[in-house]
Amino acid sequence: LLVCLLENHLSSTSTSLIRKKRKILNQFSMQNESGKENTASGMVSKEAELQTSSEAKSTSAELQKSSGTNSDSENEQIPANNRNLPATEPVPHLQNYADKDVHHFTNSNLKKRPSLSQLHSDSVIYLDNIIDRKQEVPHLDGKQTKKVQQKLGWIEGVLIRSSLSVFGVIFYLRLTWIGAQAGIALGSIIIVLSSLIGLLTALSLSALCTNGRVQSGKFRKSTKNACILKNLIISGGVYYIVSRTLGPEFGGSIGIIFCLANVTATAITITGFAETVVSLMGRFHTQLIDGEIMDIRIIGWITGCVLLMIVFTGVNFEAKAQIVLMVVLVASVLNYYIGTFIPISEEQMARGVTGYDRNTLKSNFFPDWRGEDFFSILAIYFPAVAGFMAGANISGDLKHPESAIPKGTLWSMLITGGIYLSVLWVTGSTVLRDASGSIEDLRDGTLTDCAANFTCLYGTQNSYEVLELEGAWGPLVTAGIFAASLSSALGAMISGPKLFQAVAKDKLFPKIEFFAEGHGRNKEPRRAIVLLFVISMAIIGIGQINIIAPIISNFFMATYALINYACFDASFAKAPGFRPSFTFYNKWMSLIGALICFGFMFLINWWAALITTAFAIMLYVYLLRRKPDVNWGSSLEANSYLSALRRMLKLQFTRDHIKTYRPQILLLCGSPVRRPELIDFVSNITKNTSLLICGHVILGSPSEKVLEVVDRYNKHMIVWLKSRRIYGFYSPVIAPNLSEGAHYLLQTAGMSYLKPNILFLGYKNNWIESNAKEISEYFQLIHFAFDYDKALIILRLPKGFDISSLLNQETVNDSISDNVTAHGAHNVRCKYVRSDGSSIIVSPLRMTASMDSVFTDTVSINFGAYDNPRFHDSRLDVNSEKGIIDGNPSFDLNDSECIMHDRRYNSMRTNINDSEVDSSIDAASIRDLNFEIVTSNTHEALKGRKKSTIISKVMKGDKWKKTLAGGQQLNVFKNRIKKAVIDVWWLCDDGGLTILIPHLLTLERSYLEEAKLRVFTVATDSEKFEEQKKELSNLLDSFRIDVKDVTVIPDISQQPKESTLNEFNQLISKFKVADRNSGQLEEELLAVATDDAELSMLKYKTYQTLRIREELLENSKNANLVVITLPVPRRNGVSAALYLSWLEMLSRDLPPTLLIRGNQKAVLTCEN
Repeated sequence: LLVCLLENHLSSTSTSLIRKKRKILNQFSMQNESGKENTASGMVSKEAELQTSSEAKSTSAELQKSSGTNSDSENEQIPANNRNLPATEPVPHLQNYADKDVHHFTNSNLKKRPSLSQLHSDSVIYLDNIIDRKQEVPHLDGKQTKKVQQKLGWIEGVLIRSSLSVFGVIFYLRLTWIGAQAGIALGSIIIVLSSLIGLLTALSLSALCTNGRVQSGKFRKSTKNACILKNLIISGGVYYIVSRTLGPEFGGSIGIIFCLANVTATAITITGFAETVVSLMGRFHTQLIDGEIMDIRIIGWITGCVLLMIVFTGVNFEAKAQIVLMVVLVASVLNYYIGTFIPISEEQMARGVTGYDRNTLKSNFFPDWRGEDFFSILAIYFPAVAGFMAGANISGDLKHPESAIPKGTLWSMLITGGIYLSVLWVTGSTVLRDASGSIEDLRDGTLTDCAANFTCLYGTQNSYEVLELEGAWGPLVTAGIFAASLSSALGAMISGPKLFQAVAKDKLFPKIEFFAEGHGRNKEPRRAIVLLFVISMAIIGIGQINIIAPIISNFFMATYALINYACFDASFAKAPGFRPSFTFYNKWMSLIGALICFGFMFLINWWAALITTAFAIMLYVYLLRRKPDVNWGSSLEANSYLSALRRMLKLQFTRDHIKTYRPQILLLCGSPVRRPELIDFVSNITKNTSLLICGHVILGSPSEKVLEVVDRYNKHMIVWLKSRRIYGFYSPVIAPNLSEGAHYLLQTAGMSYLKPNILFLGYKNNWIESNAKEISEYFQLIHFAFDYDKALIILRLPKGFDISSLLNQETVNDSISDNVTAHGAHNVRCKYVRSDGSSIIVSPLRMTASMDSVFTDTVSINFGAYDNPRFHDSRLDVNSEKGIIDGNPSFDLNDSECIMHDRRYNSMRTNINDSEVDSSIDAASIRDLNFEIVTSNTHEALKGRKKSTIISKVMKGDKWKKTLAGGQQLNVFKNRIKKAVIDVWWLCDDGGLTILIPHLLTLERSYLEEAKLRVFTVATDSEKFEEQKKELSNLLDSFRIDVKDVTVIPDISQQPKESTLNEFNQLISKFKVADRNSGQLEEELLAVATDDAELSMLKYKTYQTLRIREELLENSKNANLVVITLPVPRRNGVSAALYLSWLEMLSRDLPPTLLIRGNQKAVLTCEN
């Protein structure tokens, strides 16, 4: 107690000095700020400067006097007229390494660590730019808050609390009975074994606690003499430690279980208190109802209500009450030890007390089971050691939890464990197992004869009040029982709600955040207290300690198993971030502790263990499927990384084999937002069993602005792919043109064995209207696939995939039109107010007619932000984690004009100004990326809201379904087609990829699941027509591919129809030149154009292609998907225009068409 009081005095003195020092520093800082402003405006007088200097000297002297040290260096400030000098980099400080989600209350004038872009920039960094002004949050009333949460040291916060929880009803009312049942030998083993489990868990807990800071509130003061208390108590104790180590799935499960354990602990301690009260009332022949269980229930419920009122007063009052109870408890234990040395009375002897006697020790040394066994006794005893985590459970109320928890917990276990063992041996040496209590029987020597017929009333086997019987003064031991019961109950009633409040704050389970709200400056969880109080009152209704104890043992065993496993897992993952300062632990000992706890759960009570395990698994599976959106850096994530790394290293030595072939696809999709259906289709092939990389070539140069936007876009696309349930990776590259970007992706995409073996492209529907450069680039992509020995797949939809035109025009124009109409403001003009004060008058429809105007100047538009509450959503924010466009600019629709204000800081990095980027290409790419993220977020932001603008109509209504991609629905490749038909035109032997891909599309989780395959091929010999059909059928059977029908086209060597030839000639005529070798054509046009010489040389190939087209129109017009073997263009052997004309004729006027060409390596085998 003296140590505790001294520590509190020193702590309060230190806190007072720190407050005074910070106050003086802040006043001096404000004076310097004022001097700076006056100097900048030319209004500073010499007298003011002298006054400032005088105040500075006075401040320095006062500070030195208050601290007793030389503080000149600490008070040194940058002169007002030198604040714009380039800043040096700040020295390492704890504030810059704290978790950004935890708000520590420190000096806000501390320099914030500059970003890499700030250090690497060619512009000078100034002091004002790196002082962390974001932390300055003035108090609402402008006054300094003086109330600071009172923190607890390791003695009163952990040692006393844990010791009181251990010295509970088991110690006073069941320890002697346990010794009688198990004997001194096995009783000692039970105590040591339980303490060993507790010790292993305490070591694991200490390691986890010292791996960084366990959260607790701190005090932060702003430079405006205003202070705030934010996230004051973020406690959670064991739940916080386990959840941040093992992740939300394990953490949420153990959080709920440990809350129930604390509730049950409250019930068992109150029941023990009530049992003692009923026993005392029995001595005076007094009872409430029956003198047994019903009286225990009533007294227990009344006691619970009284304790509830004490808990409502707050943790500080409860801590003071714990100190008083601790004094009573220590006195009662000392009273017992003293009583064993005092000469015993005849009445004590009649009740079985012998004093220290060797014969008594021998008779009590071995077990005497009476309806119990070793594990049932262990189950009853184990709750005695379960209270050692009482201090860890209030980590938010500790001054230094990372050091207080290990120190206080281990000392508590050593002290209480030693006392338990000593009391077991003392009672075993001084009290008989059975005694009648009759003085006549004592004199006659028949004191223990009652044991034969089990009628004895006293002795360690029959009476639970042996400690009171042996004590020097019995009432003091009874007071100790009361103190132990009440203190343990108070500890559990504080710990449980704190844990539940922490679980509720994390929002892992729905609808429980109601219980997260705290009350008072200490954020007491009163709602959680009431909830758990009601549950504990129900358990008190059981009324018997021996029934409640095994229940609580299972809960605590499960908790300790997970704590030990958490320490083992964190250590085994070998993450660099796991560096506990407490080094007296071993990962294998932690694993052994976890296995012992889990095994003992079933040995103690198998059916209760099954229920506990099933409940924990149910919670785990629920959280696993719910996927809470948290980022805690758990050891499971570290293990996932380690496992993936090891497997990747192992995979690089894996040799290719036909039986293990998987289609690993590099999809050149461009922006995924603009081509969602292309990605959906490929996902039907890869599902979650093959590699899919969505490659995006971003035109531009790797400038700072472009890299910043691409980084944000990359993070957003990961979330976007997940939201569409696409199991793949997004891989952007910045390149000057599409060809260079494709080269980069083909060379660098993938790693180890996980490298793409297929290049997947979308068909360029508008290639006929494109210029020579675009056609040449697209044609080069086809060559690149074969140059890199990749298979090639091209997918064509009748109207294409790209939804850019709809997003760029209809979405924006109709959005503003609907808003204007809703306000009745026809012929509205908008005045755009720039940040420099200038303004222009524009039409809102013209201003947003194209996306080039949306991101010009230094403003970005939040669609629908103008007086539309449905769009006040952070997901449409350019700077938010889930959005892109900044919501600061807004439209105010008045009767006759629309005023858009730029309320952002000019230094906002998301402002897109063409003068700040390297080229117009970079600016265009930045505008496109920003707009695409907004459009991809719109659907999520509008969930559950009514239609109001065209955006909601586009994303939800019929207009989207009717207009998008020329009649294709948005989720056309996500909705399963029943009784679908796939026509496969396997024209050449490409290794089998042409037949494998359609087969994969017929498997489960595909939009063509259970589709029927029809295979077509061409006859090589008209005389062996039937034989070729039979051979192909046998080949498909040997591949184990179910095919509905096999058709062989007899002759494709005939000349095509006149109409087909005319169609082709009309198509190719646009690209014909007189002579490609004349030397007069530009290089780009030379690669695209064709002439009569080439057409004549490749006439047979053209006719063959046109004949296949005629057969396709005749046989596959009504199929759901058409798959055709893609012809291979020879390098410098065919022009781009002619080759693309072949593909155009093969796929025009058909259902969705897949053009496939393997890399001429087998992907199917007939072998086992």
